Amino acid sequence: MKSRIHLLLISSLFFLFSCIETKKITYLNDIQQQMGEESGHPLQPLKVQPGDVLQITVTTIDKDISQILNPAAVSAAPASANGIDPGYLVDSAGYINLPMAGRIYVKDKTTSEINNAITTELDKSIRNAFVSTRISNFKISVLGDVARPGSFKIGAERVSILDALSMAGDMNVTALRDDVTVIREVDGVKKYASLNLSDSKVLSSPYYYLNNNDVVYIRPGKNKVFNGSRFVQLIPAMIGALSLITTLIIVTVK
Repeated sequence: MKSRIHLLLISSLFFLFSCIETKKITYLNDIQQQMGEESGHPLQPLKVQPGDVLQITVTTIDKDISQILNPAAVSAAPASANGIDPGYLVDSAGYINLPMAGRIYVKDKTTSEINNAITTELDKSIRNAFVSTRISNFKISVLGDVARPGSFKIGAERVSILDALSMAGDMNVTALRDDVTVIREVDGVKKYASLNLSDSKVLSSPYYYLNNNDVVYIRPGKNKVFNGSRFVQLIPAMIGALSLITTLIIVTVK
């Protein structure tokens, strides 16, 4: 009788912990086997698209000219307070209008290429101008089975999907790591990609690094009923309850 009780207890504990397999809650499970190997997909720099807002700073030795070329520096505080990113909006045709430089085509160009294009135009009337460009409205969204879903502003020009999950507080233990959806708009068309974050091959995906306005959706797994961190918090109490029940049964049998 006692052996049957012990078997019941062990089976119950096994059921509790088997609900969440280790390989299903970890990332890049095969990364140890891939150590030292180079990625097969070269890193692509972020390229500007229509709808992006560019913060362009032009520095010259003439303060009056610098003030004309940097109106965003004067209006940055109230603009940010109103929730509007200061800078130059890239229109639907891919152009921006810059004082003293005119209309410049920036679509599909990197910020370095834009710096060079602006400098070339300014050199016609201004000497020794230094140009710096960044995307001021760069944001990504993380939705679904994560700790803190929402939209996040990005200060750098590069952010990976793992960075995005870190900002969102990581996936819950119930989330599917082998079927993560990235939604990206390219030339007005929505594109979708499914990523397997359990496989190191994801590091070579063109969707591993996110673009402006990308959306990452995390699907919940079948065990969502256990609700991730809350389930983990309850494990000690559940084990304690099982131990108490087992003790009572043993005492009763005696």
